[in-house]
Amino acid sequence: MRGASHTVLALLVAILAISNLPYGICARAQPESVVLQALRGNVKDGAKALPVVLWHGMGDSCCAAGGMGAVKQLIEDELGVFVHSIATGEGEYHDIWSSFMGNVNAQVEIVCGQLSKMPELKHGFNAIGFSQGGQFLRAVVERCAHTLPPIRTLVTVGGQHQGVMNTPGCTQDADGWSAKACAIMQTLLARGAYAPWVRENVVQAQYFKDPSALLSYVANNIFLADINNERAEKNPQYADNLASLDRLVLYRFDDDTTVVPRDSAWFSFFDGKDTVAIQDQPIYKEDWIGLKRLDEKGGLIMESAPGEHMQFTLSWFRREIVQRWLSAPGDDQE
Repeated sequence: MRGASHTVLALLVAILAISNLPYGICARAQPESVVLQALRGNVKDGAKALPVVLWHGMGDSCCAAGGMGAVKQLIEDELGVFVHSIATGEGEYHDIWSSFMGNVNAQVEIVCGQLSKMPELKHGFNAIGFSQGGQFLRAVVERCAHTLPPIRTLVTVGGQHQGVMNTPGCTQDADGWSAKACAIMQTLLARGAYAPWVRENVVQAQYFKDPSALLSYVANNIFLADINNERAEKNPQYADNLASLDRLVLYRFDDDTTVVPRDSAWFSFFDGKDTVAIQDQPIYKEDWIGLKRLDEKGGLIMESAPGEHMQFTLSWFRREIVQRWLSAPGDDQE
């Protein structure tokens, strides 16, 4: 107990020390928002397309004009549908902070409740998760799809479905309070992703998967190990819910250095020596979460995106995501 107390004290000291640094000293978090282009026009009549739910990534917010706000507007303009961009904190500051500090299980539970009460979604909807928002929306599907209107297509862009084995990076070339949050996150993960306080409160610790400490990961990780059904006792509802999707579309960035290993976006896992493809893992072969069923009906789709993590243009997003996966009409809509 004495050692644990010293660890918690050290963590709190680290938080306070970093929080009191001048903004310019801290490494800046790289918001997982897009590199934008001013693109409008060629709007098709998509009134019968399904509504869309978005979940942003680390260091971003639901509605920033230069990121998710522009994505939301593009989908609305292109398809003429209702778009809900998830916020896990009140206001931009708290939304960004909650992408670093918080309990993902609690966030997913709140989002499930919110989606269940939206009349705009009553005929079903599609969903897009950006970076860590990808596995968070997958958790929504696995845990709540049986209580929600039909979720047809889930697209994840640069997700970390088999976790990360390195601490996600923070850029060094800018300032701002989101930089503080990223620096705090890195400090805490460095002290132990599976330590009790860290695993309960640092978002990135909740999908940190160290290939050299898998037993500790399975025993102590509070989020990813659960939604991947990696424990001895499986939750069959997770598999049934994910298999109920029409499509699960997984985008991996070709030059991704933020997500390590990058093929985590495709459910690949680095076992300490080699990258193991999804089809060669028990999660697929034993169908722990419904991926095999999805694949057998043609609903598991793996795609590549050019460039670094979350660096894409709106023209690419319109062509590759909106027009390919979101523009199909939903059934029974009025």
